[in-house]
Amino acid sequence: MLKVTEKNEILVHNDGAEFPFAMITRADGVERTVFADTRTDLFTFFMPGYDALNDADAQEQLQSFAEVTCAQLQSGAVASAEGFDQDNYTESQLNAIFGERGLPTVLKEWTRDEPFPLFLVATLHEPYSATVLPEGGNIVLLNPENETTLLESLEKAGLIRLMINQDALNNYSDQPDTFQNDEAWADPRLLGVWDANS
Repeated sequence: MLKVTEKNEILVHNDGAEFPFAMITRADGVERTVFADTRTDLFTFFMPGYDALNDADAQEQLQSFAEVTCAQLQSGAVASAEGFDQDNYTESQLNAIFGERGLPTVLKEWTRDEPFPLFLVATLHEPYSATVLPEGGNIVLLNPENETTLLESLEKAGLIRLMINQDALNNYSDQPDTFQNDEAWADPRLLGVWDANS
């Protein structure tokens, strides 16, 4: 189950029980806080019907979501970059910038001297495939290996902020939680901006 608010408030279940997860994001130009029982529910906010998929189809949707998001982020980064001139780039570099995000990049290097980062899907590169990531450190990876890794990488990229209410999670499930975020509940705020429909 999930509940969504555009206000600075903490939502609970109808019976007063707290939600284990809260995710702050921006879609359609509006900041929203999504309260959910599971990570699957969180992704249902982005992809309606995701919670009804079998494991194989859900994995395909995570991969597709990461590819589409990388393409949107790359487009936005290029559009806002100062001093970007396509004539100064090789065909391989332009393919990496504007090419299909469902394919690995063949670039050897993408440095911090570039006017924007290169947004890539982690599962298309090492250690998931034989393709080596470009060196240079100016890479943002989205990792759709599973729900947890994708949420972690979305947060690292500044697209969401995820908070876990450990007590509510313990009450909801006896399964251990593996998300690497130790922060307590906080007032909703967004580390980065992402418009899902841009």
